[in-house]
Formats: sequence, structure tokens, C-alpha cells
Amino acid sequence: MCAADELGPALAELRAKDFLHEVAGRAEPIYRFRHALIQEATYNGLLRAERRLLHGRAAWALEAAAEGRTDEVAAVLGRHFAAAGEPGRALRYYEQAGDHATASFANDEAISSYRAALAIAGEGEGTVDLQAKLANVLWRIQRRGQAREAFQAGLRAVPAGDTLRRAHLLIRLGRLEVSDSHYEAAWAAYDAAEDLLGGNPEEMDAATVEEWLELMIDGRACQYSTEQQLEQALATLDAARPVLDRGSAVRKHGYYFHLAMARVAQNRFRVDETDLDNARRSLAAALQAEEKDVGYATFFLARFLLLHGDVAEAEGHLEHSLALAERIGETGLRAYSLQGLSMAALRRHDTAAVRALAPRVLAEAEGMAAPDYLAGAKACLAWLAWQDRHPDDVIKLAEEITALTTGTPDPGLSYGPLHLWPLAAVHLEAGHPAEAVAATRRLRDHTQFPAGLEATLTAASQAWDQDQPDLARDHLTAALDLARDLGYF
Repeated sequence: MCAADELGPALAELRAKDFLHEVAGRAEPIYRFRHALIQEATYNGLLRAERRLLHGRAAWALEAAAEGRTDEVAAVLGRHFAAAGEPGRALRYYEQAGDHATASFANDEAISSYRAALAIAGEGEGTVDLQAKLANVLWRIQRRGQAREAFQAGLRAVPAGDTLRRAHLLIRLGRLEVSDSHYEAAWAAYDAAEDLLGGNPEEMDAATVEEWLELMIDGRACQYSTEQQLEQALATLDAARPVLDRGSAVRKHGYYFHLAMARVAQNRFRVDETDLDNARRSLAAALQAEEKDVGYATFFLARFLLLHGDVAEAEGHLEHSLALAERIGETGLRAYSLQGLSMAALRRHDTAAVRALAPRVLAEAEGMAAPDYLAGAKACLAWLAWQDRHPDDVIKLAEEITALTTGTPDPGLSYGPLHLWPLAAVHLEAGHPAEAVAATRRLRDHTQFPAGLEATLTAASQAWDQDQPDLARDHLTAALDLARDLGYF
């Protein structure tokens, strides 16, 4: 850097030649090159040794000026120290920058900083935690393929004998595989992790118990529920319960959430007060953890409330979960919150609100490799098509939803599947009672309805089987009227 008495005239000359501009509104003078090409030409005109020297001086000066408060300038320090040939300090600051950006939900900045750190660190043991941090941020914004690669790179870097870190990465990888419906790969990852952790949680230290609880709750129990093996899910949660108090708030949040999920699915998506109490316990624990956990706990409480018929309370929670998703950049949570708001508006028969939300819901679907989410978006469109008296569109959308959901988990929690109500209605109106009965039977495969509606649907099905089409049509008409009054469509 120039001496103080040389700097002023040099800056004045550069400004006079229009190479530099002073940034307005700053307490201390800050200058920028008029054009990036001028900056690039100037930089490239320096000898390599000069560049390293100047980067080093800039880094040390900035570090001293920050006086220990380096979070906000850590990425800049990382770049300067890297260019100055100080890889150790560059690596430390890049990781610090990534951690700060992650905590601030600046996801793209976090990814950039972690990757810069990894470029310096190479492939050794020091990359394990960096790869895990990178994977978690990538997963947050639904870049799951890249997240998988980062977890696998971290596993390759784990040193022999470090069983806890290897188990942690295997559990996280397994959970990621479940989100992509790669169930065999997930079970293999969980089995490998459990072999590393050992079988008796009562004899584990605190750190190992935390990993074991994640394996059992967010790993195995979640996958059992996803694959509709609900008795196994509940048994797995029951096995985790004796050591739950030794786990973190995140593990307690997961326990009560998966307990509610498994019970609700087992009861064909009828929600009772016990389920709502478990969902509220999940949210209370999440409030002691991270905002992402709060967001998802809030969303699922809203979804349970919606299934319970508490539409107004559900909408309030959905607005909150959407606001959190927007703030932290959690794309999955944003998508599901928007879809939940569409479902709530539909249950209020607010056609204008559903129509306004539909483009946003579909836009989110384009960025998510999630058939259930896209099916839910199309189900809202089917309901709108029925409202608009477009029966052919209802039938076409129903066919698309069937193609999307064949072989996927039960859609009862995510969207109903509500498209079958308008499908039954258009078939009945068209004089096709057989197709209408078939649609309502598919509905009852997924959801248990209030006693009166369930009885009417049963009567319609029995009348059709007994070759009484007129009676079946009358029962179906009554069932559809009752379903509309109850807000199902």
C-alpha cells in the first residue's frame, strides 16, 4: 500500500482521469473503479509477488480493523488470505463465512464459502465437517443431488476409527435418500450407522445417544411411516422413548412429530385431541431448537388442525410457517405452506383465494422433485375446474394425479386426495354412477370421514354392489352434498 502522504495525490490523479469514483454516503472515503475491465486490467498488470503482498497487507489490515468481529467480513478475509498464500487462515475464514451465512439463511453465500474452503482443504480429514455443512445447506434449498454428493464425499474423508462422525453422516444420507424415495439405500445407510453406534442406548454417552435418537426417530420411524409400516413406526418410537430425555430439543421435536404422523396415518387421517397435543409438543420443543424446525412444526400442526376441521387456526399457523420459510430460504417449507393455504381456502369455499394461490403453488412444483406436491397442486386445479364447470379438465387432471401418485406414499396427509370429490361429482352429473362410486371408494381407501358421511358413502357403495343404481345415485348425491357442507370440497 502507498504511504499516507502518497495516497492522496494518487487517488486525486486517478479520479481526475475517471478511473476511480468515490462511493457516496460513507463516513470514510471508499473508491471503486469506474468499470470492472479497468479493475481487471490493473490487477493483471501486477506481478504475482506484488499481488500476494498487497492481498496480504489488505487481509492483515482488515483483520486488525475488525477487532475480533470478523463474521461479516470473513468471506473477504478468506479471499485475501487465499490470494496472499496463507491457506490456513483462508480456510478458517471461509468456514467462518459459511457458518455465518448459514445462520443468516444466506444460502448461496454459504455454499460459495464452503466450496471455497473445500478447494483449499483438498480431500483430507479436515473436509468431513465442511462437506456435512455444505450438504445440509444444499438440502435446505432442495438441491438434493448435490447434497448427496457432499455427504458421500464427507464419508470418504472420515478417518478410520471415527465411528461417531461416520454414523452421523450415514444417518443424514439415509434421511436424504428417503426424501428422494430411495428406500433401499436409506435402510442400508441406517443399518450401517446402527452397527457403528452399538445396540444399547442405556450404555451410550450423550453424543452417541443423540445420534442414536436421530437414527431411530428421524431415520427409521420416519421411513416406516413413509412406507406405511405404521406399527413398526410406533414400535420404533416406543423403543426410543426411554432415552428421549437425554436427547436435544431437536430430537424431542422429531419424536412428537413422528408420533403424531404415525397415529394419524394409522387412523386414516382422522385427527383427535391426542394428535393435536403431540403436534403442539413438537412445536414447543422446536421453539428450543432452530427456526427451520419451528417452521416445519408449525406447518404440520396447521395440517393436523386442517384435517381436524379447525380451518381458521390452521390458516394462522400456515401464514406463520410461510413467513418463516421466506425468511430462512427453506424452499420445501415454502412450497408446503403455500399448498396448505390453498387447501384451507378450498375448505372455506374461497374460489378467489384458491385461484390466486394456484400459480404460486405450481411455480413451486417446478422446482421440487416431489410427486405428492405436484399432485396436490393439480388437485387444487381440479377443484377449480369443477367450480368453473369444466368436467373434461377435472377428468384429465385426475388421470395426471393418478399417474403421479402410483407407487408413492399415501396422500392423505398432504392433500386429501381432494380431487376425487369433484371427479365423483362430474361422473355423477354425466350419468356415470359406476365411475362416481369408484372415485368415492378410492377416497375411502385414504381417509376416514365423520360417521354420517362415512355411512352415506358406505350405503352408496353397497347399493351399487346390490345392483340398485338409482339408490346408489341418491346416496352419492347426499354424500356429495354433505361433503361440501363439511368443507371437503
